Parts: sequence; C-alpha cells; structure tokens
Amino acid sequence: MKADETPFYYTRVECPVCKTVNEFEMIKLGAYTEEGRDTDFRPLNRQWRNPRYQDTNPLLYFMATCSSCFYTREFTRRFREWKDDATFRTHRQSVIRQRHLNALTDDESVIRQLGSALWPEAYPLQTALNKLLIGIHDEQLLDHPSHFDIARWYLRTAWLFHEMGDGKTSRPSPHVILRRQLLQKVRGLSRAITQIGENVGEIHELLETHPESAASSPQTADAQQAMSAESVRELQDAVQTLRSQSDHFAEQLNELEAGTVVGENDNGGERYGDSPSYTSFLKSLHSLWDGVPTDELEAVYLSLESYRLAYEEGHSVPKGNAQIQLTYMVGELSRRCGRLGDAQQYLNSAVRSGREWIHQNQKDPTKSAMARHIVDLAIEQLHRLRVDSQEPV
Repeated sequence: MKADETPFYYTRVECPVCKTVNEFEMIKLGAYTEEGRDTDFRPLNRQWRNPRYQDTNPLLYFMATCSSCFYTREFTRRFREWKDDATFRTHRQSVIRQRHLNALTDDESVIRQLGSALWPEAYPLQTALNKLLIGIHDEQLLDHPSHFDIARWYLRTAWLFHEMGDGKTSRPSPHVILRRQLLQKVRGLSRAITQIGENVGEIHELLETHPESAASSPQTADAQQAMSAESVRELQDAVQTLRSQSDHFAEQLNELEAGTVVGENDNGGERYGDSPSYTSFLKSLHSLWDGVPTDELEAVYLSLESYRLAYEEGHSVPKGNAQIQLTYMVGELSRRCGRLGDAQQYLNSAVRSGREWIHQNQKDPTKSAMARHIVDLAIEQLHRLRVDSQEPV
C-alpha cells in the first residue's frame, strides 16, 4: 500500500444475534509493522505506513461490535463467514442469541452500559477495551466457553491499560501483589457464600412446599418440619453472618487498594460520559460483574485465571507450539502476579516441552522456530526469578 493512503477498508457482516448488517473497518495488510515485544507478547512499538495514523492502536479494530445489539466477537475470518460455519449455527448461534438478548433487556446490564459507551473518536483505547469486555461477557454466556480465547482477550485489556498509562506489571510492588491476592480470595469467598445462601434458600423453599418429604412417616411430619425449618433458619443466619464479615473485609481491602493507586490513570481523571473518570466507570460495572478489571494488574490476574483453565482442559489448544506458548504464558503471568512458585513450575515445564518439540522437529527448523523463541524467553524469566528472589523486599 502507498504511504499516504488510508489503511482501512470496509467489510459488511450480518450480526448472528439480531440480523443487523454492519459495516466494519478492517486494517489493510501491511498498514503497519510492529517492532519488538514484551515478555507477555505486548507489542513495544508500531510504525504505520501512513503517519497520520501513528497514534492509532490496532486493538480498536480487533473486536467487531454490532451497532444495534452490541453483540461482539473477535473480527476473524471465521466470524466474518459465520453463515458457512455449520458448527456455529448448530451449537452456538441460538444459545448466544437468546442469552445475549436476555442480558440486553436490562437497561443497567453490563453489556448495555459497555455498548452505550463506545466512543472511538474521543476515547479510542477505552472503546477498544469496552469491546473486548463485551466479547468476554458474550463468550462466558455459553455453556462451554473458550477459556483460551477469554485469556487472550483479557491479556489485550491489560495491554490497553498499559498504554493508557496504568503502571507497569513487569515487577509490581510486593504490597500491591499481596493486597490484590487478598482481594481476589475475598471475592472468591463472597461468590461461594452467595452460592451457599442460594442453596439454603432453595432447601427452605422445598421444605415449605413439601413438608411431608422431610419426615420419616406421616405421623412425624409436623415435628420433623419444625426441626428442619429451625435448622434452615440457623443456616441462613450463619450464611448472613459470613456474608457480612466477607463484605466488611472486602471493603477494608478496597480502601487499602485505593490507597495504592496514584490518580485515576485514565486521561488524567478526565470525565467519561456520566462518570467522573473511566476508572470510576469500570468500578461501577465491577459491582455488577466481577469479570470487569479496573486496572492492568487485575486484567493480568483475570487473564492468568483463564489461561490456567485452558491449560487444565488441555484439549482446547493444539499440541506443539501453541501448547508450549500456553504453558509459558501461565508461568509468565504467574510471575507478574507474584506467584513465584507457580511461575517457576510452568516456566520449567515450558522449557522441557519446548526442547522436546525442537528435538522431534529437528529436521524442520521452521516448525520449531516458535518453540525455540519460547524456550529462550522462559529461560530468561527463570533467571529473572532467581535474581529477584535474592533481592530484599
């Protein structure tokens, strides 16, 4: 392409959820080049052939969002040609259509709030991040979501936070790491307590609806029901106490966490729609869906969690280079989150499996080129772990 021509062209795609035909911008091949990558594969620099677009982040065009219903998917050839994908039409389309539209009926839903805050001209990085979050939310609506895709998309939200100036995660403060780990554990506990409360409520409802089922005989039904109802009330009181304690601890941790953040880190605290800032906007959504990260480190945590699930599933990622890279990513993101034991385990595993793959394909160096790169990266990070462990905190 010529240096002064537009790097975009338009593609029409029918939304598989609401049938709206959208025109999406795509980036022309060769419109920009990337120079260098961080250890999490974040591009360190990019060079657009047309200098007018030098400040444009390609991630703004990474996901396609329907202008009508906000359904969002990674803008790949497979998505563009979804009508020819029998598997998608048979097993995914009806499910995602129903669940996405159901979620959209609530004016305060996460999907509607994110979709209504897509302002690419004024807030291109925030818009790109919002689109990624809608795509993640849509994927999680499925019975069997792709944890590998979710991990990749969360990783890109971390890259966007980084570009917005939200600190560095190559070596976060130990105090920040500890507080984030505590906060993650408390949020997990809160979800577990909520689930317990729902189960206890269902038990209570069943006992009220079918008291005779709890009794050993019709003659003891009333006494048995009274005893069961009392037990359920005790459980409900215990669950409420746990929930209150968990909420109180979470509030304390949130206050501590707020103390570690310098400023809003998003356009200098500039207003974002009706919110005081983009960070405030995300925090309001986080109360509705804990899958919303509010900064780079939280995005890394969420990416790591999904990469681990993909690794444990095993079947979702092909053997060879992809599996080696997945193992490395679990190790590298564990390092960035301060989980040094896990980092060492997975990085060592990436080195072993990478060397095995290289040996198996020694007659075809092109097939093992990626593995050699991953092995080099993993060894470098293992060395960094050893150096860091020798330094005082």
